[in-house]
Amino acid sequence: MIGLNNFYISNTGLLILIATVGVLIIAVAHYLIIGPHGKRLGELEPEIQRLNYLEILAHFIRMVSFVLLAITGVAFALYKNMGFSYQFLLHIHLFFGVLFALASLVSIVVWIKDNTFKSYDWEWFKVMGGYLSKNETHAPAGRFNAGQKLFYWCSTILSILIIYTGYILAYPAQSAISKVLSAALIHGISAVILIAMVIGHAYLGSLANPGTFGVIIHGRVAKEWVKVHHPKLSD
Repeated sequence: MIGLNNFYISNTGLLILIATVGVLIIAVAHYLIIGPHGKRLGELEPEIQRLNYLEILAHFIRMVSFVLLAITGVAFALYKNMGFSYQFLLHIHLFFGVLFALASLVSIVVWIKDNTFKSYDWEWFKVMGGYLSKNETHAPAGRFNAGQKLFYWCSTILSILIIYTGYILAYPAQSAISKVLSAALIHGISAVILIAMVIGHAYLGSLANPGTFGVIIHGRVAKEWVKVHHPKLSD
């Protein structure tokens, strides 16, 4: 474990660079080569309420908290204070860490039922939701498609790891040094992976799928958007 910690500490900047820039390069390449799906859908009037107010609020708080946690966390990892004192950044990190934990708990609970895998989800995976083809593909999907369900479960596991290890790191005197070192390693690696996943998630929820981004603000989408992206809801 000490060897892994030393490797992570020595290569933190490189790992963060690979995770962030790597996903950004993939997103840009996808947009230029494959292009967005359903360009016309972004021009339609959103009529159907896809997310309720609790879901919108929980998602928004979780999103904002995670962005600020990522910024301050990377600052800690790279020993950059961005012009602020360490104590100030720590207070910001801990405050939004609590908000992230609460919003994550709500999100996990309210979405767990809709993110159970169904038999038809395999058909979505077979064509990767159509994201690897320029031809428009209407892969079967319920309220959430198979890709979103995979993101839900992976982000849930990573969030739980980050929250638990974050608690240990916030109160290191309560644990043995070996446990604190393990928590630091798991916390850092989980955060880097989740940052990369969230960047990809943000791309798929905006530029890659016109008409989707507004969901995080008002929770509504167009009827045609539902037919294209979640045809099982129209059956």
